[in-house]
Amino acid sequence: MGVGRRFVPSHYTLSLTLGLILAGVSLLALSGMVASGWLAETARHDAQVINQAGSLRMQTWRLKAQAPTADTQQWQALLNAMDHTWQQLDEAVALEYNARVARQLTALHLEWVSALRPDMRTPEQAANVNAARITAHVNGLDALTGNLQNLAEARIARLRALQGILLLLTLPLIGWGAYQLHFHVRRPLRRLLSVIEALRAGELQARTGYWRNDEIGLLAATIDDMAGQLDVFCRHLNDQVEERGHRLQQSHLALSLLYDNARYLATTPPEAINLQQALSPFEALMAPAELALISPDTALDDPPHTHLFPLLEETEDPLMLMARLPGGAPLPDWKCRICETLADQLGAALALRAQGRQKRRLALMDERAVIARELHDSLAQSLSYLNIQAMRLTRALPKEVDSTASVILGELRDGIDHAYRQLRELLVTFRLRLTEDGIKAAVNATVAEFTERGHLEIDTHLTIADNRLSPDQELHLVQILREALANVVQHAAAQRVSISLLEHDGHITLAVEDDGVGLPEQVNRSHHYGTIIMAERARSLGTTLELTRRETGGTRVALEFTVEGAGHDAVRAGPGHSDRG
Repeated sequence: MGVGRRFVPSHYTLSLTLGLILAGVSLLALSGMVASGWLAETARHDAQVINQAGSLRMQTWRLKAQAPTADTQQWQALLNAMDHTWQQLDEAVALEYNARVARQLTALHLEWVSALRPDMRTPEQAANVNAARITAHVNGLDALTGNLQNLAEARIARLRALQGILLLLTLPLIGWGAYQLHFHVRRPLRRLLSVIEALRAGELQARTGYWRNDEIGLLAATIDDMAGQLDVFCRHLNDQVEERGHRLQQSHLALSLLYDNARYLATTPPEAINLQQALSPFEALMAPAELALISPDTALDDPPHTHLFPLLEETEDPLMLMARLPGGAPLPDWKCRICETLADQLGAALALRAQGRQKRRLALMDERAVIARELHDSLAQSLSYLNIQAMRLTRALPKEVDSTASVILGELRDGIDHAYRQLRELLVTFRLRLTEDGIKAAVNATVAEFTERGHLEIDTHLTIADNRLSPDQELHLVQILREALANVVQHAAAQRVSISLLEHDGHITLAVEDDGVGLPEQVNRSHHYGTIIMAERARSLGTTLELTRRETGGTRVALEFTVEGAGHDAVRAGPGHSDRG
């Protein structure tokens, strides 16, 4: 019989009772603290005010006593001290005392300001003041001091009375709470603990025998029902042990396969890893589920209940491990966990492969930087020297010199300029560094640079994956793009440029179109050099450069070349893939 059918308390009276007791004690304590704090705050200036009132009495008698002997400077200091004390007393009483005390203080202060002080401006005048007036004023101050003292004592009495009332209210609540804890918590819990110890010792017939409409009663009923159900659990224990043993065998086999797969991936060079071969040992364990490596585009067409596990989540063109049961049945959780671990292993292998490529990319960049420095330090300086010498020779030749020598000298300078331009282009190529983010990041960086340099509006359309090209191919493409944009900035007078870098079935297409003046009828030498550089780089990619005039105006620079299986396309497979070699 379930707990809900045996005992359902309508109200949790124990927690409510204890909560009310705790809330009451807390409320009384908080009220006492707030009231005490308020009374203490109102009485914080009592001592100061009483002291200042007494000080006024003393200062009044001092004025009368020192009048015969004080000089003018001393007398003025005494009067200023008296005025300062009156000001402090006025401020304190106005803030925290009742109207009666305030009126009494105001009358005394008015008497001092309007009657006594004008007659005591100098020591000579003060000596002539009647002692009875001084005595009457001091008596008024005595009465004020007495009233202030009475107010302070009254506040203390109110605080004492309030604390006594709160204490009288708190004690019954504490007693009631102690009673509830002893009879309705402590004793029932001791009984419940004794039954629990008996159940742990194997005495399944032990019962609490406690019935009450509260939380402890619900707990006792639950323990009694639990004891009755232990027999049922024991009868099913053998079946559970057998089932768990079968699961342990499956887990052992899965761990063994995962270990062998991890060892294969760790000991095989990254470029030689066959992902389909790594999947083959898991076919028997995952049967009747089908395992395959597919692309995200293929995954979009998969039916429901197809489980997909990405191998490389951070790449834009990842592989995915597909697991699917016949008939679209859901995959068991333990098989899902195996697939997740297997996908992580294969993903780590692909990550190592990508890391190796990146290391080779960085090594290539460093090598190019070294070559660029060496060229700059040697050949660039030599060409600069030859150019300077040619200029000196031109100036040194007389104007009536043979025209043939002038032509030869001009051709020499043109050759030096052409060689220097090619050297600069070579240095730019060697110094060009591609980030680890891939070809898209390099193209976007180039677009940002020329947008700022030429004030152009550049549109980009990039569908190529970052891992499709080798470092050399990426460098050639970026340099062709840079040279094309440089020609647009220098010669085209264009406002808008469109760049597309597309991939389709292993074909890479780069096109740069502008809305400028188009190709001139006679291509000047500087523009011709840029075209030669782009054509040479296109040949390095195994293709030719297309330089055409657009019908709508402007120029189109395009090239297309084919790449072999890059990235991880070589191991891409669909659901029907049967190659396990």
